[in-house]
Amino acid sequence: MKRRWRKNHLGDPAEVNITAFMNLMVILVPFLLITAVFSRITILDLNLPVPGSSSPSSKQDDQDFHLEIIVRRHSVEIGDLKNGLLRRIDVTDDASYLVEISELLQQIKARYPDKQDVTLLLEKDISYERLVAMMDTLRVVRVDKEGASVMAELFPNISIGDAPTAELRTAERSD
Repeated sequence: MKRRWRKNHLGDPAEVNITAFMNLMVILVPFLLITAVFSRITILDLNLPVPGSSSPSSKQDDQDFHLEIIVRRHSVEIGDLKNGLLRRIDVTDDASYLVEISELLQQIKARYPDKQDVTLLLEKDISYERLVAMMDTLRVVRVDKEGASVMAELFPNISIGDAPTAELRTAERSD
């Protein structure tokens, strides 16, 4: 008799109740989708300078002026490749030097409005955050125009390289 009872008991397939699991999935999936963080990646196109080549420009003024920014540990040197150092700005901890750099770049942009490229040279121990802050300063500036704040383009084509070991000298003028 015991054998019959076991055969009958084992022979019937057990019914699985997945209703509670389905209810959990109906609630959990939308919650996870809502709370998911979708990251946005921003990519900047950079031009790495090739040794011995120069970038052709459309105007003679642009060919004569090649803006070069050298970021050192304690200073930022802004200069022309041909004429030498224009200004040396000391680096401060509160990043107020970026405002001074931006003002000088606006003056340069006013003199050379078609100029789009700049060479950014860095010493080896410059932090990534400082590099990004400098690139943002070189690319755009916030200008108040008719009561609204507008982003104006300065020098969007940035070439990156290693800084020379010697500091730039001011250009000697012959009178």
